[in-house]
Amino acid sequence: MLRRFGLPDHFVNVVVRLHENAKIKVKVGEVESELDSSIGVRQGSCEGPVLFLFIMQAAIETMKWPVPKPEFRTRTDGVTMGEKSTRKRHATSFEFWLSLFADDCAIFFDSRADLITGASYLYNHLRKFGLLMHVGNGAVMSKTEAMYFPPPRVEYSAADTSRIVVLDARGQPAGFIDFTTEFKYLGSIVHYSLSSEADVDKRIKSATAAFGALKNVFTNRHLDLKLKGRIYVALCLSILLYGSEVWSLREDLLGRLRSFHHRCVRTMCRVNISHTIRHQISTSSLLSRLGLEPLESYYHRRLLRWAGHVARMPLNRLPRLLLTGWVANPRPLGCPQMNWGRTLKKALRSKDLPTDFVAWRLIANDRARWRQICGGAMPRQATNHPNNRQATWADIRNGPEITPRL
Repeated sequence: MLRRFGLPDHFVNVVVRLHENAKIKVKVGEVESELDSSIGVRQGSCEGPVLFLFIMQAAIETMKWPVPKPEFRTRTDGVTMGEKSTRKRHATSFEFWLSLFADDCAIFFDSRADLITGASYLYNHLRKFGLLMHVGNGAVMSKTEAMYFPPPRVEYSAADTSRIVVLDARGQPAGFIDFTTEFKYLGSIVHYSLSSEADVDKRIKSATAAFGALKNVFTNRHLDLKLKGRIYVALCLSILLYGSEVWSLREDLLGRLRSFHHRCVRTMCRVNISHTIRHQISTSSLLSRLGLEPLESYYHRRLLRWAGHVARMPLNRLPRLLLTGWVANPRPLGCPQMNWGRTLKKALRSKDLPTDFVAWRLIANDRARWRQICGGAMPRQATNHPNNRQATWADIRNGPEITPRL
């Protein structure tokens, strides 16, 4: 069956070797036994993920996609937001319609009609490779879900989000796919509004639970405050800011995160609102006791380090293309909703960095210096700064010339 799709001989040989003459080693106590396996790769074996990636990639590469693929444009020296949709000079087009991660697959469609056609085609094509796309059947709900992203200023309810029927190769119903308003993936919440509000609320809820589980530690008056701060950063802040590198953070969402941070700081210092008002205790003084920084510092550090990592990627990587990419459709009138590019510009201004893409990418090409500016671990040459503080871009603006890394 594999040769029928024109797959390379070396790939077929890898698949055959993973299934033929396989041995299973079983160890009970100090006794080891070896058994012959005649059913191929078992679930949980080391060969399983490798074989699946081979099969999945082969299935994707042999597809003749029946519908148009979404098209994007990018400039290698462009901006991260606000580019004209009709720009063609120094712009290149690329297709972004498929995203694979482990055993998950996300596919993008321009319309509901394309989704109906593509879902049935994908279901039947994967079956040829022994892969089963999980669709609903009867009372069993589908693990495969669809999500509709409405255009700006269009209500979600205005579109048809009814159940989609998947047809098999004979044209008979094979199952169904339902629409969802939000989807949890790798701990992050993807919402149909494309805002980060649902994800921020989820992160605050999870971090609150983690802080509450350790409340006896954080309220212990005999424990050193600096140690409390380190535990808080390692356990609670890491949960709170998980996935924050890709948030499009509005000011009200940042205010919610800041409020959670300040509540935790007051609890660790055993200070309540009444104490702060009566004795005029500032939040900065409490942060100093714990050895902590304002929430914006932790958030901007994560965001800028991720942006620098993407900017250093080669131009054939999809994240790098999307960093300066845009959709070739006219923009609606009025102020657009908060996006990642505007969030990044705020973070760049907080570190006194240039917001021009070419300028800050040139700085980010020097990884050690970029980490120093973002507030990460300082290189050795930065330890001579006054009070051993974190250097800003203003401190090292007159430093040695930066050579781009190609």
